[in-house]
Amino acid sequence: MSGRAGNTIGRLRGTLDRSVFLPSPPDTLRFRGWEGGLILVSFLAAAVILQLFRVGPSSALSSLWAEDGPVFLGGALSHGFFTAVTMPHAEYLVVLPRLIGEVGAIVPLHDAAVAMNLTAALIVALSGLAVWFASAGHIHSPYLRALLVVLTVLPPVAGETVASPANVAWHTTFAVFWLLLWRPATTRGACLSALLIFTTCLSTAAAFFLAPIALLRAFAIRDRNDGLVVGAFGLALAIQLPVTALSDENVSTYLWTENIFTTFLQRVVNGSVLGIELGGSAWADWGWTFLIAISIAVAVFLAVLALRAPSGRLFAAIAIATSVTMFLVTSYSRALGNSMTWPPEIYNNVGGRYALVPVLLLISAAFALLDSRRASGGRLVAVIATIAVLLVSVAYSFDVKAAPDRGGPKWKASLDAATAQCEAKGLTEVPVFVAPEGWTMTVPCDRLAG
Repeated sequence: MSGRAGNTIGRLRGTLDRSVFLPSPPDTLRFRGWEGGLILVSFLAAAVILQLFRVGPSSALSSLWAEDGPVFLGGALSHGFFTAVTMPHAEYLVVLPRLIGEVGAIVPLHDAAVAMNLTAALIVALSGLAVWFASAGHIHSPYLRALLVVLTVLPPVAGETVASPANVAWHTTFAVFWLLLWRPATTRGACLSALLIFTTCLSTAAAFFLAPIALLRAFAIRDRNDGLVVGAFGLALAIQLPVTALSDENVSTYLWTENIFTTFLQRVVNGSVLGIELGGSAWADWGWTFLIAISIAVAVFLAVLALRAPSGRLFAAIAIATSVTMFLVTSYSRALGNSMTWPPEIYNNVGGRYALVPVLLLISAAFALLDSRRASGGRLVAVIATIAVLLVSVAYSFDVKAAPDRGGPKWKASLDAATAQCEAKGLTEVPVFVAPEGWTMTVPCDRLAG
């Protein structure tokens, strides 16, 4: 009996090794030495610049968005480093945004917006780099993998996350999904993976949805590198889980409505193909006729790929299941079903960040299935068509400068006005306006004088 159980466990571990937890091919990065370093630096610089141009460089570098000011920079200005970094927000720890707030507190206050937003953009770029390496075992095509990196850095479904410290964890969560599947060949790669996994899981409750993958990775553990990856995830969740469970902020408002399924079709299924702008415009023009048609098209596309793919089906099932579960449960726990649903003839980007990871997971499943097919004329046409459609969605949704209040009030102008108020009224602290309109943070007047 024990021998039969051992054989079953061995077969399961073998299946996971062959189908789910894969190393990168040796030629993932073809250039070595200074050439490889130059490519990496050039990629990071280009990724940061493109993010800034989505919002508009002047707006991206001259304003703080929502929680970035009062919560993260404000916390860094008001508390010591350890206290600020370990303070929960919205029921859980948010270490990455807190650390970015510390960056803003270190530099002169007038430069805080520049420092924080550049740091956020750099972390998103690093997430794209992690996806490039970690996804190579499942997606061998450099073109599909490069497109997945582009979608990670410039997601067409969530313009509100651009150059925003509060939202970097959505991008790093997608990178963590891939890092949990990757078997790094070197200890350095494992340590860097563990670092991103650890800090991300201490920054967002979305990491809980990746726990089943981490458990499978622990079951299939082979060496010290695997232990570093699994250990980082487990340690972070062991810290994050009690903080979330014992939180008294009561941000969650559990509400299930039939609109959650509608929102999933609008934001995730539709968004995975056409993005927020093109997909939203199509919904506004054609409504349910369009939404039903594109949902059927996506389902048929994935089904055909799964039937014809020689491998990748288990990975695709995991990615799709995680995508659906993450969006539906998050929508339920945050009562997003009604607020995120588009009414007839109207679309918007409200809550778009909640669709970012589910959309990228759905696309990842399609890419892995598409890449596993044998070379043929039909596969080439499918790859070219998929890349073309997704590049159109990226281009069409690239510009987010028109988002309400995304670029103002200007940070330096707000500081100048607050400084004048301190001097005129002899105050000890003063409100400073940040974007969007109506958001403020409190800054000590002696800090403004400094």
